[in-house]
Amino acid sequence: MKNIRNILAKGVFMLLVSLLAMACTEKSDWGIDASYSRPFGTNEDGINVTKDEKVARVTVTWDAMPGVEYYILEISKNELTDEIPMGSEENGNLVYGNTVENRILKAPFLIDNLEAGAEYYLRIKSVANGKESYWAYLDEPFKTVTEEDVLNVPAEEDLPVASGKVRMSWEAGLTVTHFEIVGGAAPIERAITAEEAAAGEAWIEGLKIFTAYTISIYNNETLRGSQEVVVPGLEIESTVDEITANTARFSWDNTVDVDQYICQPSSAPTPDDATGAVSLSVSEVNEHAVIIPNLEPSTEYTVYAFYNGAICARATFTTKKGKPVGYTEYNGVEALIADWDDLSGNILVTISADADLSNKSEIPAAVTNIVFWGEGATQPKLTIKGMSVPGALTKLEFYNLNITAPNGYIVNQNAVDGSFADIIISSCTLKTLRGVVRYQQAAADKSLHLEIADCIIDDLTGNSHYGVLQTEKVAISSIAVEMTNTTIANTGVKAATIFRTNTKQGNVSLVVKNCTFYNLFSGEALMRDIIGSTNSFTAENILFAGSGSVKIFNKTSDAPGIINGSKIYSSSDLTVANAGEVSTTALSYSSSQLFPNASSSTDVLDLTFGADIPNEVKIIGDPRWNK
Repeated sequence: MKNIRNILAKGVFMLLVSLLAMACTEKSDWGIDASYSRPFGTNEDGINVTKDEKVARVTVTWDAMPGVEYYILEISKNELTDEIPMGSEENGNLVYGNTVENRILKAPFLIDNLEAGAEYYLRIKSVANGKESYWAYLDEPFKTVTEEDVLNVPAEEDLPVASGKVRMSWEAGLTVTHFEIVGGAAPIERAITAEEAAAGEAWIEGLKIFTAYTISIYNNETLRGSQEVVVPGLEIESTVDEITANTARFSWDNTVDVDQYICQPSSAPTPDDATGAVSLSVSEVNEHAVIIPNLEPSTEYTVYAFYNGAICARATFTTKKGKPVGYTEYNGVEALIADWDDLSGNILVTISADADLSNKSEIPAAVTNIVFWGEGATQPKLTIKGMSVPGALTKLEFYNLNITAPNGYIVNQNAVDGSFADIIISSCTLKTLRGVVRYQQAAADKSLHLEIADCIIDDLTGNSHYGVLQTEKVAISSIAVEMTNTTIANTGVKAATIFRTNTKQGNVSLVVKNCTFYNLFSGEALMRDIIGSTNSFTAENILFAGSGSVKIFNKTSDAPGIINGSKIYSSSDLTVANAGEVSTTALSYSSSQLFPNASSSTDVLDLTFGADIPNEVKIIGDPRWNK
């Protein structure tokens, strides 16, 4: 019996040993023979792969196994099986963690620099004491992001305005080798330094402003992302010149190849885009200029230059007057003088060369309107001697002329029944004359409208000049004077008055805007005898400059009933007196500081503001000097 129990005990022991040996030689156990021992393999159900949504890379996680020293991961775009050896080049395998310097000690593990849109198989094994477990396989292959998008969208600080450069950024340390820049001219390749790759940013310079670029980043031949970038720019310098009644030349800085423009009345809203824009020819693009056609006379326009559909320059200008229609036209004064006594109706005198009309002062009674029109970019010189009318003239007009009347006037009305309904003087230079308009006798029941615009009145001469308007000897129904964008300089040898009416004159409206008065004789008065409740004075944006003093009113009490004055300034070396209710402001600049070219020996008045005068001062007075 004892033997039987011993035999049974030995049999049970041998069975247990056999079972134990079998279990330890399976995939996940240690064998009894040390040459066959393996660490526990990774749990296949615990293997997970998370795909990056912007970069062709994945993060692999798995369940940690006790006693494991490190792990080996292997991927391939081809299927992996136990029969395929680790690192098979034929199968395209990539192995991670199999070298000392690249040991994978724990999860997670990042696999980078994969092919975008590719499918990969994955397996993992554990290593301990120099022994490797069996492979554990991911149940399904994983797929990387379809297209990489590693470039960040440039922020405002990455696109400095008008600098022609952009800072591109990406995750620091990503493997990248170069940019490809497409836009404007031929594609450009720009290498990425090791330092830039490590930092994850690089400046791309030498780009054109107002230009759209596609910037792509590569790792050798592999595209890793792209961004659309529009290089911002400040609006470039532009000029409108050679202005006529119907055309103008628009030019711009050659740093931008303007390709379209829109020219429209300034009252229209700024265009949102280039819809309806005029495309430039190749020669116009290369010359950086275009002639704008089909404009209306006497109209303010704003022209917008476009590049790649964006506004890159703009300029505002006003077309010249257009010749009146329905007039009998004379080319030059010779034929006019020959027909003088027989003139009637509407007369247009086109003057393209210097002319002398000083021997014809009384306009024939049969004339309704007479216009003297200067032709060309340079004002032709016209010499006259005080025009007068015996009857009612509707309009006397001078345009684009250099008018002189030595010791005389442009108008010297001296007929008791005569009247000018409108006297219009625009874009003219009036030089060396005693006065502009003087009324000695006129029809008392008639009105006068005097308009002076865009003129220079220089060198009012004589023992005592008569200024712009002098009607001291006669009172008429009403007087309306508008003087705008005009300069009056260098008056007389003794103090006089710029605007003077009869003391009994009512219904006077005097408007002076955007005008400069320079070097008036000390003690000169802007106005005199314009008094009474029905008379008004409006002044805006006026500059008085020079030495000595100037008076707004001849006497403080010698003022109209209605006064509206604003933005009236003087140089620091000039005293403004008798201003009454008109408020004036003294600048901190002397006349020589404001106008350093005024004392030049040339015969042409130059009151261009000094370069160091601030813009807020340069906008005061006649705008022609703000250059």
